Amino acid sequence: MQKNQIKIMIKKEGENKVRVCCGKKGCPTVEKLDEDSYKVTDDDGNTIIVKKEELQLMGDAVRTINEDQQLLNG
Repeated sequence: MQKNQIKIMIKKEGENKVRVCCGKKGCPTVEKLDEDSYKVTDDDGNTIIVKKEELQLMGDAVRTINEDQQLLNG
């Protein structure tokens, strides 16, 4: 592993909740509320409720920003 590379781990906390850890304090969590809704809690305790489809698109959103590209979904 390179010096500046952060190791991220996803730890299951119960049946419907995971914690995304990078070895620092205040790791974010994702909790399944029902079949279509998830609660995301950030490092500072702020929460949002998002639909499953929206949460699945978050990775694509980050890649789009970092790669300076525009994804087209049809």
